[in-house]
Amino acid sequence: MSKILLIGFFGAIGTLLRYFISSSALKNIIYFDIPIAILFINILGSFFFGLILSSTSEGFYISRDFQLYLTTGLLAAFTTFSTFSWEVVEMINSKLYMNALIYSFTSVLLCVLFCWLGYIILRT
Repeated sequence: MSKILLIGFFGAIGTLLRYFISSSALKNIIYFDIPIAILFINILGSFFFGLILSSTSEGFYISRDFQLYLTTGLLAAFTTFSTFSWEVVEMINSKLYMNALIYSFTSVLLCVLFCWLGYIILRT
């Protein structure tokens, strides 16, 4: 039970960090109609997700439980894009290049499509 509570605690931190960054001065920066704050959050979350999950294979020790709190709790609440990014990296590391390409393309395309469909359904 304490593991679940700690994941929730770290998730709350991730949520608050996301809110803080997306509400910051970065929110007002729009470049080529791209919301820079959200892009920054996704890039930062993906970077730390990869860093944490590769840390043990590179000689740094982070306990499995603490990895879980940071990845499933903090970073998943901060951005779900980090999980997607890690899955693609694992495919590339396994030399499953076509799988990585197909997964990337279909994930982005279908997620954007279904987000748009959800938006449209309630407007009609």
